[in-house]
Amino acid sequence: MDRMPQVDSYNRLEADHEGRCAFLAGDYEGALAFFEQDLLENPHRIDSLLHLGYCHSIMGQWQKAIDAYLKIVAKDPDNGHVYDLLGTSFYKLGRLEEAAGNLRRASNLRPDDALICCNLALAWRDMGRLDESLEILRRAVSLQPDFAFAHFELGMTMVEMDDWLAAQKSFTKAIAIEPGFARAHFNLGIVYAILGNWLAARQEYEWLANIDFNLAAKLQNAIEGNR
Repeated sequence: MDRMPQVDSYNRLEADHEGRCAFLAGDYEGALAFFEQDLLENPHRIDSLLHLGYCHSIMGQWQKAIDAYLKIVAKDPDNGHVYDLLGTSFYKLGRLEEAAGNLRRASNLRPDDALICCNLALAWRDMGRLDESLEILRRAVSLQPDFAFAHFELGMTMVEMDDWLAAQKSFTKAIAIEPGFARAHFNLGIVYAILGNWLAARQEYEWLANIDFNLAAKLQNAIEGNR
C-alpha cells in the first residue's frame, strides 16, 4: 500500500511565518502568494483562509475576500468575527441585504462588540431602516462610551432623521473623545451652518483648514450655500 504524502511541518510553518511577515510589512501580493501556496497543501487551514481574505480586502478585491470568508464560516459557523468581515465586504460591493444579514449574525454571536453594531447600523441606514440604525448605535455607545466612531455614526443617523440638535451633540462628543476626528469636525460644521450658528461653523472650518484642506473647502462651500 502506498504511503500518504507527508507535509513537511517545518516548511509549512516557515511559509506561514514568511506570509505573516509579508502581510505585516504591507506586501499583500507577496503574502497572498504564501497563503495561496499553503492552501494548496492544506486547503482547510482557517488561519491561511483568514489572511487570504484580509489581503483581498485591503487590496479592494471584495468578491475574492468574500469567497475566502465563506469557506471559513462553512467550517466554523459560529465565527462572529468572520461574519463581520463578510458583512463589511458585501457592504463594499453595495449588496446591502447580504451585508445586513451577515452583520446581524455577527452581532448575535458577539453582542458586546460595539464596532459590529456600528457596521450593522451603516447597512441599515443605507437601506433606509433609520429606527433600527438608531437603536443599535445607541447600543454601541452604551457598550463603549469612549468609542468616537460610534458617536460619529450616531450623529450621521440623526442627520438622516433631520434631528440636528441631537446630531450636534453626537459629533461634539466624538470630537471630545478624538479631537483630531476631521470628519466629525466637518459634519459638525455643516450642522452649525444649518442651525444658523455661523460663528461656530466658521470655527470648524478654521480648524479643518489646518489639517484637511479638501474637507475645509467643502465645508466653506456648504457654509456659503446655507447663508
